[in-house]
Amino acid sequence: MGERNVFDEFHVNRLDFLKYSFATSVAVWAGSVVPGGIGIDEAEAQELFTVRRVNPQRFPQSVASGDPRPNGIVLWTRVAWNRPEPLRVAYQISPEADTGFQRPVLQGVVETNAERDFTVKIQLNRPQLRPFTKYRYRFIFNGQATRTGHFKTLPAAGADVSKVRFGYISCQDYTNGYYNALYHLAREGELDFVAHLGDYMYETVASDSFQGGGPEERQFRFPDGGAECLTYKDYRTAYKKYKQDRNLQALHEKCAFIMIWDDHEFANDAYQVFAPDEGGTDATPGNNPSRRQAASRAWAQFNPVGVPFDAAKGPLEEIRLYRSFEFGNLMQLVMTDQRLYRDGPPAGNETQDRYVTPGTGAEEAPGRTMLGDGTAGVGSLPRPDQLGYFLDKMLNSTRTWKMWGNEVTFGQIKVANSFLGPGNALPTIDPSTAPEGVYITLDQWDGYQAERREITRAIRDANAGQGIDNFVTLTGDIHSYIAGYIKDDYDNPVSTGENRPVGVELVCGSVTSSNLSEIASLGFGAAPAPDAGQFTAAVTASNPHIKYFNSNDHGYNVVEVTPASVVCTMKRVVPTTATPQNRGSGIREPQPTNTRKETLRKFRINAGEVLLFDETNGAPVPLPA
Repeated sequence: MGERNVFDEFHVNRLDFLKYSFATSVAVWAGSVVPGGIGIDEAEAQELFTVRRVNPQRFPQSVASGDPRPNGIVLWTRVAWNRPEPLRVAYQISPEADTGFQRPVLQGVVETNAERDFTVKIQLNRPQLRPFTKYRYRFIFNGQATRTGHFKTLPAAGADVSKVRFGYISCQDYTNGYYNALYHLAREGELDFVAHLGDYMYETVASDSFQGGGPEERQFRFPDGGAECLTYKDYRTAYKKYKQDRNLQALHEKCAFIMIWDDHEFANDAYQVFAPDEGGTDATPGNNPSRRQAASRAWAQFNPVGVPFDAAKGPLEEIRLYRSFEFGNLMQLVMTDQRLYRDGPPAGNETQDRYVTPGTGAEEAPGRTMLGDGTAGVGSLPRPDQLGYFLDKMLNSTRTWKMWGNEVTFGQIKVANSFLGPGNALPTIDPSTAPEGVYITLDQWDGYQAERREITRAIRDANAGQGIDNFVTLTGDIHSYIAGYIKDDYDNPVSTGENRPVGVELVCGSVTSSNLSEIASLGFGAAPAPDAGQFTAAVTASNPHIKYFNSNDHGYNVVEVTPASVVCTMKRVVPTTATPQNRGSGIREPQPTNTRKETLRKFRINAGEVLLFDETNGAPVPLPA
């Protein structure tokens, strides 16, 4: 079905901004009987809610839900339509057991139009939605229904919760491989939600620095024929393409998402309104607020997030992602934005200044912020105090577990001087130029060390020096599986006293985005990539706080939270049989049924302790800091 682009204008006024965030609600009501006085008569309602067939082609991106609350949810779909007139779309929410939608608890009608690209996003907060309860939902247009989606609301405030189980993922470069990891995650049994930690989509296609070797059938171009998102139309095209993947759709249909972005939803290593890569096609990579606004608008419009977008505000104020989710007395999950407010790279924007670098000392400078501390950004742009928000949530939480949805690696990742030079893990780096070793990337928290220490010390010193119990950081971005400890001074091998661990960090591997083994054939920063085995050994030896490091596989993590413990299972996806086409890689196999999931590691953290246990082989093995 062809789709005519009827609205591609970028700038919007203040009265219009909600059009790009949430659909206009015509009516919403409880139960199956249409009440009077809502502007819809029974005959119109009968037509709106009549389902003649399920037609995925009418809704080519299927459905999605997100940002669950005890009595609320955000629902999303998109109608394939090529006419300019507005549409009315109906939706229904029923208890999970009501497979035929015979007893809906909520029904409603919303309007969408060409300005929204016929996307429908509604945010509901209604008492008919009961806490910690599963529901099914669908949208209906012109007698055609979407596939059925499912979500579970959050527990009531203060409720005693025995278990929460969820998956988390990041870095799903559509062009670099098949979403077999998402296929398996959607079949992981009961999941209360999925946390997506960013890089949901990539702004480039076939970038020679980190994309290459992906299946030909998954390559595409943007409307003007280019290979990089620069306009709202480009970003919109990317989301539509990604969301047509059936494995991603099935995961969205399974449960609600809780999402943040990372850099590639705008530009590689982005900060504020800046896209630092000089090698792209952006004519103004150093300062491009219109491109930043286009990316933010598309993210808000195409994802099931309860985050409004107000284009009339400044580029750092038009959207605010950071937010918190409470799971009764069991768990608090705080999601933070580590792109929109951060300062730029400490040593400069050149590739060699950001990757595999000894740094300049600027990475340790006080006053550099990743989260935003309320000070003005570049050009005196106002920034909120997200740092204060985050610390307030962590330090004052009464839940057993305090979890952080964190975009980029918090703990240090450095390669020591002894692993540099010919014959070593990083053979092209002269060890005499880096006596203290090299950071793998200063785009991570390694580039913002003063603020990292402020966070670590606040957690350590809270409660009259007793600290905050049960602090767990969930991280994406680096395309690697990592389990390690969070502490004040990573260069100090002693992990006691004031340098005792204050929490653990659990990093998920990428869904498809190139890991170290794949980047080896593409180049690694300004230098050739190291041997993967040598590099893994160098990372673990150089960083004793890291207890597990794997940059060879792709997959996802599953977390089970109880009052007694957190258990994180790291899983990879591999082909059942190696073929010339898949080359032994799970992301190269086109048929998900020809792949299998495997447990890489299973880690446990007991409540009241900062100690990782490896349970991969059954009996728990302690891994002290």
